[in-house]
Amino acid sequence: MTTSEAGTLPRAIGGPGSGPGQFRAPSGIAVDGRGQVWVADTGNHRVQAFTRAGALVRVLAGRLNAPEAVAVDAAGNVYVADTGNHRVAQYSWQGRFVREFGTFGRPSAVAVDAAGRLLVDDTGHRRVARFDTRTGAELPDTTERISSPRDVADDGAGGVWVAETGNHRIVHFGASA
Repeated sequence: MTTSEAGTLPRAIGGPGSGPGQFRAPSGIAVDGRGQVWVADTGNHRVQAFTRAGALVRVLAGRLNAPEAVAVDAAGNVYVADTGNHRVAQYSWQGRFVREFGTFGRPSAVAVDAAGRLLVDDTGHRRVARFDTRTGAELPDTTERISSPRDVADDGAGGVWVAETGNHRIVHFGASA
C-alpha cells in the first residue's frame, strides 16, 4: 500500500456493543438524500442513522427483530427488512412508524425503485415482491419466484437486478437493455 492509498482509507463508525452508535452484527446499509448513513444493526434489533462525519442522528428500535436491510426513498421514508418479524416496516425520516408491508418467510433485502415502488427479497418464499409505497398494496403482477434471493437493486429503468445465490447468478427482471 502506498502512502497516497493509505490517505484514502475509510474511517470506521461505531464498534462492538449495544450502546448508542455501537453495533452487534450490522448487516444492511443505505444512504439517504441528505447523505446520512442508515445501518441495520441486526444483533441489537435496531436501525441507526449517522451523519457523514459519524455522529449518531437517530435510532429506530422497539418493534424490530433482527433487521437485516434498510432502504430510504427520495422523500426520506425508511424501509426496514424486519426479518425476525417476517415483515417490512416503514418509518418516517423522523422515526415514526408508518406501516408494515406483507407477511414474508424471510425478508432479507429491500430497495426502492425509480418509480417509488418498494422491492423486497423474500428468501423464505423464494421471490422478489414489489409494493406501492403510497398504499402499501402488493403489486399483483410483479412477484417473481427465484432460488434464494439475497439482494435487490433498481436498474433505473423500471426493472430490477437480483442476486440469486441459489443459482449462483445475477438475474434481471424488466425490459431488456
